[in-house]
Amino acid sequence: MDANVKMIMDSTGCTETEAQSVLEDAGGDIKKALKMLDAVSKEIMVFQIRFQSADKGQGTGFVTIMVDTSSDNVPYADIAFPLSPEQERVLDVNMPPTVFASTVKNIRGQLSERHKGACKSNASQLKSKMSSNLIQKLLNLHKKRQISDINERFSKIISGIVGQPVIVSSRANMHSLSSLSSILGDALKNGEKKTGAAGKASGASASYGGPVNPSDLPSASPQEKLPHVVLICEPEIDPFNGKPARELVDGEELIVKIKDGRPAARYYAELLGGYANDEIIPLCVPIVRINETTETFIDAYVEFGPGIYGEFFIPPDVKVRRKDENVELYDPFQDEESLFSDNRMGRRILMQLGVLIVSVVILIIAFFSLA
Repeated sequence: MDANVKMIMDSTGCTETEAQSVLEDAGGDIKKALKMLDAVSKEIMVFQIRFQSADKGQGTGFVTIMVDTSSDNVPYADIAFPLSPEQERVLDVNMPPTVFASTVKNIRGQLSERHKGACKSNASQLKSKMSSNLIQKLLNLHKKRQISDINERFSKIISGIVGQPVIVSSRANMHSLSSLSSILGDALKNGEKKTGAAGKASGASASYGGPVNPSDLPSASPQEKLPHVVLICEPEIDPFNGKPARELVDGEELIVKIKDGRPAARYYAELLGGYANDEIIPLCVPIVRINETTETFIDAYVEFGPGIYGEFFIPPDVKVRRKDENVELYDPFQDEESLFSDNRMGRRILMQLGVLIVSVVILIIAFFSLA
């Protein structure tokens, strides 16, 4: 590979073909080629992350996160963990983004089936934690070149996902959509583009509509369908009386908890009664679809309400808790006063009737006393 082409690729994250084309258009002038590429609209922030367990010997992993700053959306996230020393050596956060993302994906494909399932679940959780507010903060930190603060934030997020403290090193750069097309594919080509808060802050253009909602999910409710919302949840485990996940069928009711860290997800969880008094509350919901079953994990959807679904990943032999006569669910609204409660309304009527009778008696006594 020509040294000038490689320099352009490393500096901009573009592909080899794009670098060669721009260099030819610039007449072989590297500075001119870089200026031409810099003039291209860049609205995809790519985070290339390496993390290692704080406890030695517990494994190393790599993460790719691509953020569309014009819509505060995360069209792509991938994670490979844990890696062997040989697998770790072929990855470097300083690689061009397309090479890095492809390598992470290929190495993830070499992991055991159990770890592949875990990586898929972890990538979904990672995307769910990339809220609009967090994206704005990361963009501001990147502008100020506060890399250590970016690493600290990702360290907390990844530690919570993999279940152990990790140390993070990362690289972040803005890239054009065309330079990442080989990775993103059609993820950014559907719908009208909406400019999010982070995009407005960075001056990005407006032309993105986000990923397509899973409209093929069946609805278990008779009401008119609403726009689909999918929340990350987790079924409760019952190793003694539960049912193996591989035996679950559509329509069965499970006990699940909403484990989605997005602010919008927290709002839905509170509305559904799945979060109250700073505690996650278990909910009983029906399975509406077993999306994928392999030897290592099951991907299933449940329905919380019209258009509101939950997705979870679980090994097929794990026993999950189902609804039965022994299941007692906490009602977060059990102590909330309601004017439409039959019992409460009945007590109110009796109390008011009693007050009326006492008032009439007092008036009668007062009348005869004055007479």
